[in-house]
Amino acid sequence: MIMADSMYLKPLKPTQLTDIYIAFMDAFSDYPLPFRLTKEQFVRKFVQKLSLDFSLSAGAYEYDGSLAAFIFTAINRYEDKLTAYIGGTGVRVKNRGERLTTQMYEYLTPLFKRHKVSQCVLEVLITNHRAIKAYEAIGFERTKYFKCYALERDKPTFNKVELPTNVEIKTVQNPNWKLYQQFSDYKPSFLDSIEMISGNHINEVIIEMKQEDVCIGYAIYQPSFGRISQIGVDAEKRRQGVGKALVDHMFKTCSLKRLTIVNVNDAATTTKKFFESIGFDNQIDQYEMIMAL
Repeated sequence: MIMADSMYLKPLKPTQLTDIYIAFMDAFSDYPLPFRLTKEQFVRKFVQKLSLDFSLSAGAYEYDGSLAAFIFTAINRYEDKLTAYIGGTGVRVKNRGERLTTQMYEYLTPLFKRHKVSQCVLEVLITNHRAIKAYEAIGFERTKYFKCYALERDKPTFNKVELPTNVEIKTVQNPNWKLYQQFSDYKPSFLDSIEMISGNHINEVIIEMKQEDVCIGYAIYQPSFGRISQIGVDAEKRRQGVGKALVDHMFKTCSLKRLTIVNVNDAATTTKKFFESIGFDNQIDQYEMIMAL
């Protein structure tokens, strides 16, 4: 535990999930796209999906024990480097302006170095100028530009999909990562990387479209949230309805009847055009930012 001004800093604990959830909802209450999550949804989205490492996640606590600010951290390899992914940074409304984010990074950085972490990575809305300025002051640099898309309940424009002959969509348990990488136009961001998905099978469904038992397209998604983690189609089978059929299947099997995909690399022109052509709206854009340690 480290003292910091009127607060003390220490790792988060899994026994404090209720307090963490309450602090999170308060910190993001004025976010441009407000989070409407039950505690169970929060746990699945920010603890399980993130594979949250509590020992390397920080909390800033007031002396009455209440959580004022937090940093969620996941540790995994990204772009061939051991990476600390910052999956959420928040400060409760009444505690803003107290330099808590900077103090939490000052607390965490030695811990990351002790665990041989080479870099920190995070994503931030391009319109969140205050946060970007704060991250740059800490040492982060902008590295990628991401677009985030959503398909709403009232916009399925592909109900009648004409598919190649002898095709079917199957759920699979053992992903063929080598093949999937050939189908995708861009490398996924940290959270949707092979390394992260491999450790979170409990919340992910993997589907393949097969033609005469040969995989020609795939998708990985979370039915409970309608979140697409990865999608790709064999280059020779594109513009034949394969991608649309995969999206249609996910749309119909998701409880919310709403699909989202985040962090599509802005350089992935073909992928962006595909989503926009079938009715996905570009809701927000983000920077990936990396700080070398």
